[in-house]
Amino acid sequence: MCSPETIMAALEGEPGRHTCPQEPPAAPMGRRQAVRAALAAVAGGLGVAAFPAGRAEAAAVAPPPHASRVLDLTHPLSPDFPVFQLYVRRPERRQVMFERVAGFNTAEWTFNEHTGTHMDVPAHSRAGLRTADLIPPQDLVVPLCVVRIAERAARDNITELTVKDIKDWERRHGPLPERAFVASDSGWYKRVADPRAYLQFDPRAQVMRFPGVSPEAAEFLIERRSIVGFGTDTSSLDVGTRREPLVHRMLLTTGRYGLENLAALDTVPERGATLVVGAAKLRGGFGAPVRALALL
Repeated sequence: MCSPETIMAALEGEPGRHTCPQEPPAAPMGRRQAVRAALAAVAGGLGVAAFPAGRAEAAAVAPPPHASRVLDLTHPLSPDFPVFQLYVRRPERRQVMFERVAGFNTAEWTFNEHTGTHMDVPAHSRAGLRTADLIPPQDLVVPLCVVRIAERAARDNITELTVKDIKDWERRHGPLPERAFVASDSGWYKRVADPRAYLQFDPRAQVMRFPGVSPEAAEFLIERRSIVGFGTDTSSLDVGTRREPLVHRMLLTTGRYGLENLAALDTVPERGATLVVGAAKLRGGFGAPVRALALL
């Protein structure tokens, strides 16, 4: 491990001012020995026993006992994730500790709480309502119902989830379960690598063009069904052309939450999955980044 002076010199851009003491060169070892030594060193540093001989160094993560598969509905958060910069600054990442200097790597991230796959919470629409740290845990593990509108969205970039879509879904699958989360699958997540295609900002009209949830569908879900929230695979619950966040207010002021920028909803069955929302517990947060998972 390097001295504090060496670490500071490296961070100040003068890595040559101090150097770390070097261990005497070790005798050469074979690849298998090197792997075992590295694993033993890591295990020792964590305060756990090294892997016993004959055990595999890494194993696939098994799904929970009640699930046969776990699907990730989350986009990776990165500095190039599409954001509408009128409201949200681009994420930034800066590495501040380096393995070669300090013995470990760390980075500082700066991003808006409404960036990437994230949660909108009641306080986002009205001060005094629940913040991110106060969302009940039981609302974060719920039945997931996926309503597909991707075929229509491919033809109409400002289509919305409608009451008819929901009723058609119920004719096929039965009533929405109690305390369900409803996700609108527009297929829009596939565009995320191209910010222009994902946001479709129209400078002349000063609006964006992407699908959302209609006010009528929002009212139906809130008033006529038992839901903890709903979400989209676009960057907003509201359709991109709506200037006022009407659907946000309708949902959030009732104490429910929304999820935006969901991914891969087309890999999840329309009914039968359990949604697990791993939300950052930000004290006072008006939103929070999440890791959204579907258990099948």
